[in-house]
Amino acid sequence: MSWKSENMELRVITAKGIAVKIRNFEMPDIRRVMEIEEQSFLDGDAELYLELYEEWREGFLVAEKEDRVIGFVVMVLPPEGEGRVFALAVDSRYRGEGVGRTLLKAAFSVLRKIKIGYVLLEVRVSNVVAQRLYKSMGFVEIGFVPFYYKDGEGAIVMRKVL
Repeated sequence: MSWKSENMELRVITAKGIAVKIRNFEMPDIRRVMEIEEQSFLDGDAELYLELYEEWREGFLVAEKEDRVIGFVVMVLPPEGEGRVFALAVDSRYRGEGVGRTLLKAAFSVLRKIKIGYVLLEVRVSNVVAQRLYKSMGFVEIGFVPFYYKDGEGAIVMRKVL
């Protein structure tokens, strides 16, 4: 599969009135991404995120407010031809402000441009807030993976038609 490399930069107001810039991840962002990742209890590390960035640069987006990264989304393209949200996280000070929803919409736009019809993700069983967000955006539960996360917690698998 081939696609044209494009830099994304969108200035948007979230549904809750926060002005953010959505843009492609850049190497200097990794420190801030890891801070947000750690406070969000995800299972990634800097090496993994940089590897995913190298595989598909257009799939790694950040949200910025006043020149500070406040959230990110990482997508991957498995061989099956479906998109996958590998990670989505927002700085705890900006959760509930529409930043995650805005990042997902930008991610879906990237996937649609390369003719991807579906997107999958896994979410912690205990993360009811994220599950509510995903359902509100059209995701449906299609499965469960026990012991998915490093700490032993299971994941709900969700899918959305783009």
